[in-house]
Amino acid sequence: MSHVPDPMTQARQHIERALIERAQSDEAFRKLLLQDPRAALKQLIGVDPIPGFKIRVLEEVPGEVVLVLPRAIAQDELPDEMLDYAAGGGDGNPCPDPRAGFRGTIVKTRPASSN
Repeated sequence: MSHVPDPMTQARQHIERALIERAQSDEAFRKLLLQDPRAALKQLIGVDPIPGFKIRVLEEVPGEVVLVLPRAIAQDELPDEMLDYAAGGGDGNPCPDPRAGFRGTIVKTRPASSN
């Protein structure tokens, strides 16, 4: 039986992947992400996902490896918009999909029931 991450972990992983992929393909976005992570997040997903929290972005340099050990995140710490984003957008607006060059949408699907 495979382990399925909780919704908060899935949301975080999805947003981190999207940020990294966008920063690798868009130098202006990369600079914004390093200088003003909150503005970069707003640009990517259209909302400030974690108001009141400090956001830090570190860039590795040659000869360095940066490992981040995330703290445990309680499900009620992030707003619904962040969860909606990871699930494909909850308000009907297109959700940037890194696989679609940030112009596609991720479609929210429900698993088929086993009945």
